[in-house]
Amino acid sequence: MKIQSTQEERKSLRLTVYNGGFGLVKEVRLLESSGPVSEIQFMDIAEHIEADSVMVRGLQVLEQNYDYDLADGQKLLGKYIGQVVTVRNQEAGEEMAMRLLSTSDGIVGERTYNGEILINPPGGLVLPALPDGLFLRPSLIFQIAPMPLQQEVQVSYMTKGIEWEASYVAEIAGKTVSLSGWIKLRNETGTSFPDAALKFISGEVNRYETPHLFRASGFMQQKNMGADLPVEEHGFADYHAYTLERPVTLLNGQLKQINFMRMEGASYKKAYVVERNSRQAAVKLQFKNSSANGLGIPLPKGLMKVFEQDVDGELEFAGEDFLEHTPNGETVSLKIGQAADILSESREALRERRGKLEVVTCIYEVKNKKQEGVKIDIDHEIFEPLWKMESSSHDYEVKSSRIVEFRVWVGAEKSVAVEFTYVVDKGGEENPRPL
Repeated sequence: MKIQSTQEERKSLRLTVYNGGFGLVKEVRLLESSGPVSEIQFMDIAEHIEADSVMVRGLQVLEQNYDYDLADGQKLLGKYIGQVVTVRNQEAGEEMAMRLLSTSDGIVGERTYNGEILINPPGGLVLPALPDGLFLRPSLIFQIAPMPLQQEVQVSYMTKGIEWEASYVAEIAGKTVSLSGWIKLRNETGTSFPDAALKFISGEVNRYETPHLFRASGFMQQKNMGADLPVEEHGFADYHAYTLERPVTLLNGQLKQINFMRMEGASYKKAYVVERNSRQAAVKLQFKNSSANGLGIPLPKGLMKVFEQDVDGELEFAGEDFLEHTPNGETVSLKIGQAADILSESREALRERRGKLEVVTCIYEVKNKKQEGVKIDIDHEIFEPLWKMESSSHDYEVKSSRIVEFRVWVGAEKSVAVEFTYVVDKGGEENPRPL
């Protein structure tokens, strides 16, 4: 005895979506029968299922197959090989019966009354009733030992064709910034997921082959200023999971945007950063990802658009940058543009060899054309691995093994020159040691 199970028997549906174009579907269905069952046709599943990932709980499966016959017309015609079909020529007003022999390279048939072979006969094919075993929808076929069924069964599987990514909108007003985060979700699995419990995994899960079936396109930004955050975040293995607290219907082919976080009135700062060969200072928006600053959850990577309030009270677009995964407690730093009124010139004033040592002197001149004083960070990169600062006109901080940062105050319509000298050990490169 065979039975069919469709989404009508579904008791629950959960969907976990990963970065990289795939997801994990978990659903529970009630299976009932009036007698012993040996085959279950589990229908309404994703067209892009990874068949080797199927797991079944509550049922002992002896054999399983994935069937989907109507992927295209060619596959459907293949089901009628050896059967009698009708060729209907509307223009001539004629019909002819023939036995279908091949469809691999055009239509090849045999006349039923004289055995003549026809290749691509004029007219359209009229097919008889669908043959047994033809599945109009993607289906898993489970073979089991004959038994009556009255039980709930959980089936889970991975599918390609579904992807999520985060996007953000930051609004600067006066001395505070507000931030809203959106999950951008797209479903191209070949099936819909009605009233599904959604979970999103942030992080790079290793896969043998990671297909990027699509890139989510732009969304119209929306506002949701009121409600509590609808997403709960927690650690999972070496990743972060975000669970939506309400069910969502995700249709096949749909692009959906879900608000997952909201921060208002957070403190921030604008940093002006000059680097080697900069002509203008980069403008960076920086704020702390902490509970004290109204946030404090790991932020998944995504594009952040920044808007700033003008003197007339209107929000205007100020720039955008890509946010990398940012753990709780770390600082968000985004380059949103270049300052038109903060200029920089840099040069090497000296580079000379002294035995095994090389002495390098650099000069940065920064000019502030604004009507108020600003702090400017000069981030100088030293490419050589073994070096030591010899002298400097200003205080500095070693940010990493290669970056030295000078923070200087430049008054309104003023300029400041920063000069420093460092020594490079050229003789110890084969056996590195600190200077």
